[in-house]
Amino acid sequence: MESIVANSTLSSHSRSISLPSSSHPFILSLEQNLGRLRSSENASTSSTCQKLDGLKNLYESLDDVLQLPLSLKVFSHERNGKWEEEILDGSLRLLDICGTVKDIYFQMKETVQELQSSLRRKRFGELDSEVDTYMISKKRLNKMIFRCCKELKKAEKNCTLELTDKEVDLVKVIKQVQEVTLTTLESAVSFISGPKAGSQPRGWSLVSRMLQSKTTSCKEQSDNAGIQKIEAELLLLKNKKPNQENDLLKQLGASDENIQELVEILEVVFRLLLKIRVSLLNILNH
Repeated sequence: MESIVANSTLSSHSRSISLPSSSHPFILSLEQNLGRLRSSENASTSSTCQKLDGLKNLYESLDDVLQLPLSLKVFSHERNGKWEEEILDGSLRLLDICGTVKDIYFQMKETVQELQSSLRRKRFGELDSEVDTYMISKKRLNKMIFRCCKELKKAEKNCTLELTDKEVDLVKVIKQVQEVTLTTLESAVSFISGPKAGSQPRGWSLVSRMLQSKTTSCKEQSDNAGIQKIEAELLLLKNKKPNQENDLLKQLGASDENIQELVEILEVVFRLLLKIRVSLLNILNH
């Protein structure tokens, strides 16, 4: 990763200035967290929880940097309406998208918990209505996911990273942070939605694939097939296939715990995004 810390001497062709010395712990932490998150996005073994936790750490370190007195001087040295507008627009888009992703997770959690409660209450009697209710809720949720994906794609197009030599280092790294944030939130949406449209098996094709899959760890399963496996087992129950009740309850319990963990991290990320936006507004309006 290109260092966000350049030589502190002003170049002859630019009036930009750099961040403080790379020995500053806040600067080092920001660079390291950005590098780690980029690496986790490229690693197939990284879970959604690990990625979101990395995003939380990244924004905590960015907040530390923005609180440095020199950050105000860096922004004040060169005022350019274009990059100011890009950064502020980007922060608002990220706040809106993160809020939507958080709502999607919260609604999915409620859907899973309602299904758990119904199954335990009925003791696996007549479950057709419970299965249908879950599928209707998931269908409504899928519409939210579809709209969120459209907003993510739109934001990615607007997130133009033209990192010129004339831009200050802090502007460059904020743009990089915004870019990797979109990628991480897209991964979070993929956990709930499953494979992309057109590639997701339906009906008994889905059931067959899930039952033939090898046993995986809890984290790997929850990131790769957790929600889809729940729906496969619901189809088995609805079609009066035996010996699926306990497996379904276990799967619902694991998914509920995983989703709750992700909801909590998303809450923290959302608050950090809001805090960063307020800090940027205060600095740029100074």
